Amino acid sequence: MKVAVVGGGLAGLASALDLVDAGHAVTVLEARPTLGGAVQTLPEREGDPEPPPDNGQHIALGCFTEYLGFLDRIGEGESVLRERLALPVLDENGKVAAIEPSLPALLRYGHLSLRDRVRLPVTTLRLRSAQSHPKETFGQLLRRLGETDSSINGFWDVFIRPALNLRCDEVDAGAGLFTVRTALLGPRSNSDLILPTRPLGRMHGDAAGAALEATGATVLTEARVSSLDELDADSVVVAVPPRESARLFGEADPALEDSPIVSVHLWFDRPLLEHPLAALLGSDAHWVFDRGSLTGSRPERGQYLTVVSSGVPELLEVRGRELVERIAGQLTERLGHAELLWSRISREPYATVALRPGVERPGVETARPNVARAGAWTDTGWPATMESAVRSGRAAAQHILSSASARVTA
Repeated sequence: MKVAVVGGGLAGLASALDLVDAGHAVTVLEARPTLGGAVQTLPEREGDPEPPPDNGQHIALGCFTEYLGFLDRIGEGESVLRERLALPVLDENGKVAAIEPSLPALLRYGHLSLRDRVRLPVTTLRLRSAQSHPKETFGQLLRRLGETDSSINGFWDVFIRPALNLRCDEVDAGAGLFTVRTALLGPRSNSDLILPTRPLGRMHGDAAGAALEATGATVLTEARVSSLDELDADSVVVAVPPRESARLFGEADPALEDSPIVSVHLWFDRPLLEHPLAALLGSDAHWVFDRGSLTGSRPERGQYLTVVSSGVPELLEVRGRELVERIAGQLTERLGHAELLWSRISREPYATVALRPGVERPGVETARPNVARAGAWTDTGWPATMESAVRSGRAAAQHILSSASARVTA
């Protein structure tokens, strides 16, 4: 069977690998010059530190089992650092407290009042069986269970915002419940932080492309598909963003809102961050990563940081130099004076879909029996993460294989 996979992001690559492993002739068609979709390394520029910056610091959790299996399949399973969740959180005065998945750690989380700290483990346990209401946000659910504005801003948003790319008061309660139950209330290892140690482009798109070509698949970049009818294939997986998917299927644009991510990459003349990563309260700089340390490429002088801001449409409108000065200033105000040697910005306006209350996402099936839909944005049961992307691709491959089997049997 000849299968065309339209889209070379994680969903399309995962689907293509399963299909080629099943013995089928697979062609991947990607409109961009590189594979990897939303997981990319920025084109290298003169003066960039090593390694060149990624389009954000994509991290995974220990519960991302399909994503980790994908990395193993393409030979990149050793390109991540796995650490038990112990996230340093810095407040406006530089005070540090850590988020860890244990009762003693919750009780000593110093950014909350004693009353809020005592309530945290009670609420966490109640989330095991809590039921969300229609059109309810996760913030509203948390308040029903006794949480306060202070605990939501100072604790819950630190975890939920990077995971779901929206604040607790914006995101669907069901999505928040799923995240907490899967990552925090599952086996302890589910909450582990999975941090990339190589440039994202090399350990995702480049490695997956090489793995596919090694099995005989055809991989074409800069190959935009205008119509599914032009494809010489028995079956097709469409693994592209929502609007492009709708265009190819001749459907109306899906009623899905985008939620952006903005990353600012900064090289300072001296070390500022004492940890490999940290979260900042009351700042546009939600998470800060020591990119030089994580990739084993510390600069000869100073420190190379990546700052990630999730669900921030307001930052898309800030001009480049103003944004750099804003983020760098917030870091130096909190961490100490330093001179900025270099900077670069990456904006992803369509980073994820916004899982607000009531949002409905399409599934793998389409009106055509030999065509499947995939993408992190589709209804996989997971938020729009790298795990969702891989799961969607594998589900699309299984749908194609099942449809082919049914046709042969018939």
